[in-house]
Formats: sequence, structure tokens, C-alpha cells
Amino acid sequence: MADRFINAPERDQTESEEWSRRSFLGALSAGAFGASVTRRDRSNNVSPQVETQQTDTGGARLVYGPDEMNVGGRLVVGSPNGYNTIQEAIAAAENGDTIYVHGSYDAQTAGEQFPIQLDLTQKKISLTGGHPAGSVIDATGVDANVIEVLGSGQRDYRNRALIQDLKIIGGNIGLRVQGVPYSTYRGLIFFENRSHGVQVEGYTSPDGEFRGTFGVNFIDCMAWACRGVGFRLDPGARPHSTTFFGCHALYCGLYDGNNLPGVLLRGFSSSFHGGTVQYNGSSGIDARSGAVQGIYNTYLEGNGMSSQYPQEVFVGETSPDLALLDCYFRGNYPQNAPNGRTKGFRGIAIANAPNVSVANSTYQNYEDAFVYVTNARDVDLYRSSHLGLDGTQFVNTTSDVLRLRNHGDIAPTDLRGIEGLYDGDKGIHDGSGGYPLALAVWNGSNWISQIDGGVIQ
Repeated sequence: MADRFINAPERDQTESEEWSRRSFLGALSAGAFGASVTRRDRSNNVSPQVETQQTDTGGARLVYGPDEMNVGGRLVVGSPNGYNTIQEAIAAAENGDTIYVHGSYDAQTAGEQFPIQLDLTQKKISLTGGHPAGSVIDATGVDANVIEVLGSGQRDYRNRALIQDLKIIGGNIGLRVQGVPYSTYRGLIFFENRSHGVQVEGYTSPDGEFRGTFGVNFIDCMAWACRGVGFRLDPGARPHSTTFFGCHALYCGLYDGNNLPGVLLRGFSSSFHGGTVQYNGSSGIDARSGAVQGIYNTYLEGNGMSSQYPQEVFVGETSPDLALLDCYFRGNYPQNAPNGRTKGFRGIAIANAPNVSVANSTYQNYEDAFVYVTNARDVDLYRSSHLGLDGTQFVNTTSDVLRLRNHGDIAPTDLRGIEGLYDGDKGIHDGSGGYPLALAVWNGSNWISQIDGGVIQ
């Protein structure tokens, strides 16, 4: 325990009778949230900071009481000396404070009122637990959202929300975020929420001002068995540049007849990095309403468990220039999947979205194809970069696909009647019309064969 107070002065037996070191440290609830105690003069036996608390606790930021605890801007919920509820601690907090949810906290027993509201327009405070498996907010059976965060939107980029290391069970939406740009959510577990695990949505203030939520980071968060979407970004929030690092969505949108994805990826330049997206009701990741979105180094398996023709990733027409790289696709389902399947249908479905890139991925166990493309142009599949582990067909396209590409070049097709995208564009003519099967270059008006220099027309 003393290690947490390395700056504390040594005390003799006489001093301990006046200010009990054991009482002081014991009040810190086993020292999990120790405040640093300093001294200005090593010749003094008692720290000036501690001495101040002995003589005057009124208005100080080191306060003890039977039902509350505030340790130098750190408010503890639970434990013998902590606040009973998180909302009580929020009410007592001041700008810059951090509220810690101790493992002894029990929302039901404490009588917590939901939703727990963190209003950053009023106070700039953080909410944390000690460990996501040990600090639990249990709202089982509660017909309300669990945590709601409200911010000032684009009016204030300097202040950010931070919520971390908590398990959030039950309730409707586990975490509802409105008007909080550039905020961070780390080490959160959302379990069996009756609606979405996370919802980032648009907000209009009472005076009619829109407040967006963008530039948000979700780090090592998990949505497990949520009745709605695991992570839902609402286009109305303008959730541009929202980034998921090492997050996981499993068994979401599946129960009670739902057919919803694990992740709704929305916003310009929003991306999903690493993590696992597995066994969700509809697509694992549904990407729309943005551009240059990204999916990287992600494990995808058995998504679309409630769908007749399931797919791991869906890319819609409002998500041009999406990049999907270095992912693993496995079309396997557990026993008794709701769709009755043991094998996936498609890994990636690209519908009407131009300029999508898919590279460096491994796939297996799909009935139709790893990639399905319909009514889209200039989709680049980097075919040689992928590894199929079984006989799954690599790509299935419809006749309305324009200039399907590999490594930038148009894949073998009849180039007659197809214009190049730019001067110097390259494609492979498939030999139709008696012209050579060969690379051709677009000169702005015609395709020029690189075999004989003739015009393909």
C-alpha cells in the first residue's frame, strides 16, 4: 500500500496517534484509487496537504463521509465509503474529475436511475471502471438506456468524453452518444442490451442548433448478444472519421426475430481495424452513407445468421472508394443457425458502389462466391493477392458491372464499346472481334492493342 504514496513522509508512532496512517490509507478503499501526497519540506513529519485536510475540510477536494468519497478529483462509486450511485457522483463532481465505478457497486441494489447522463455541456468529467469484467453497470430488466453522453458538438473541439473499462448489461441502448466529437470509449463490454450496444446519433439542441459526433475512437470494445446492432453509427450524426480499433461484434441483431448487422459503418473516412465480427443476424459489417471507408485486418465468420442469402460484408451505393484489406473470411455457422445453413453464401457483396478495393484476404466456405459485384464500376479486386482455402468461386458479377479491375488494370473483357476512365488507362481485351487477347491502352478516344498497335473498335 505504501508503494502508492512514494512521496509520503515517514511517520513515527506519536504522529500516527494524531492522524492514523492506517485510517488514512484504509479510507482509500484498499488503495485502488490513491491520491499522490507530497511534501515541500522533508524535515516536516506531516505533509502540508494532509495537514490542511486535518484542519479544514470545507470546500477541499479531499473529502470523506459515510456515503461519499472524493479523493483529489477522483470520485468512487461503491465500496463502504463510496457514492451509492453513479448519478450521485456525477452530481457531486466538478470539472476535471474522474468517476470510478468500483467492483462492489450494484446498480439494482443502489437504486441507480437510468439513463445515467453524462452532460459535457455542464461538466467535463470522465467515467471509468477498474476492469471491464469487474466494474459492472447492470440494467437488466430496465426499460431505459444505460448511459447517455451529450456534448456541445462542433461548438467545442477542445473537450472530449472518456468512458472506459466497464461492462454494461441490459437496458435499451447500452451507450447513446450525441454531439460529442473526438471522444474516446475504451475497454467497454455491451452485453444483452435490448436495443443497440452503441448508438451514435444526431442531435439538435433546444435552440435548433445541430451538433454532430465525429472523430470518435472506439478502442477494444465488445458488443455481445445485443438485440439491435452492436455498433450503430447514424448518418444523421455525421460520424465522419469514426475509428474502431480492435473491437468485436458477436451474436448481435439475431434474437427475437431481428435481422440486423453487427456494425453499421457510416460517415466519411470511418474505419474498422482488427477485431472480430462473428455470428451476427445480418451482415457482419454494413457500409453505407460515406466515402473512403475502410475495413482492415478483421476476422469475419458466420454472419447473416438470420438471412437466407447471408454475406459477411455489404457495401452499398453510398459508400464509394471503400477499401477492404488483409481480412479473413470464413463462411461457417454453429449448429442450429436460424437460417438453417452450415455454409455461407457470400463473403462480400458490392452493390452499386464505385471504386471499391478488395485486397490481401483469405476466404473459404461460401456457396456463391467470395466477392459478388452488381451494378458497380471500377471495382478493383487485386485478384492475385487473395488466398482461397477451398473451392469457393472468387468472384461473381452481373452484366451491368463496368471496368472490373485487378491491380488497377481492367480485367479481361471485351473492350469494344467500353471507354477508358482516363488517358493511359490499361485493360486486357479478351480476344473478341478477332482482335488479339492482349493488353490495351486507352489514348483518350480508342483502345490501342499493345500487340500490334491496332485500334480495338
